[in-house]
Amino acid sequence: MKYSISAARFAVAALMLSAVTTSYLHTWFTHGDTWPWDYFGYFTNQNNLAEGFGLVAAAIGMLQGRRIRWVEYLRGAVTTYIFIVGVVYWTLLAATSPNPIPWTNDVVHGIVPAYAVLDWLLVGDRAPLKWRNYWVIFPYGLLWLAVTLTRGASDGWVPYPFLDPASGYASVSVYCGAIVAIAGAVGVAAWGASRYRGLVLTGAPEPSGAGLVAPQRIAS
Repeated sequence: MKYSISAARFAVAALMLSAVTTSYLHTWFTHGDTWPWDYFGYFTNQNNLAEGFGLVAAAIGMLQGRRIRWVEYLRGAVTTYIFIVGVVYWTLLAATSPNPIPWTNDVVHGIVPAYAVLDWLLVGDRAPLKWRNYWVIFPYGLLWLAVTLTRGASDGWVPYPFLDPASGYASVSVYCGAIVAIAGAVGVAAWGASRYRGLVLTGAPEPSGAGLVAPQRIAS
């Protein structure tokens, strides 16, 4: 079973990387110049890349028969954000953000978020995440908002219309507060779900209390 799950993780990561690369190259050749700082400033692209890294690291650890504790926390945080990517896109942006390459859009906003959540819920190769480390979900999101708002106020570039300072900082503040609140709630769900042992590979031992970094052996 571990080989099938590892293969699925590698496949989803490869599909994600193909979609992100294809979309970037299409934008580059269509517009003649696309600054990577803009393209990779999108919350969607950053979290897809982070999710791909987390899946690959987890797959390698599984094949080696080891759990790497910081990877589990990374995956818990990224699962939180990639879930938000899918929900926000399909509820707020899908109708107003047509994509010239539909399959890449479906991958980064649909397949990857869905797989990330299902893998987190169903595969029991991770130990319960400690509540005292729940804070790890917040630094990335707050930093991304800070950089995005700073860029919006300075050079006028924003990745999403609801963060455009032109719409008024009151509106932007509401959306930022909502993002943080939603991340907090989804993070609680992700931390809580880590206590469910999953349906497959449920033999992973509990961590020995060594924080974020202790590697642990897992069953085959």
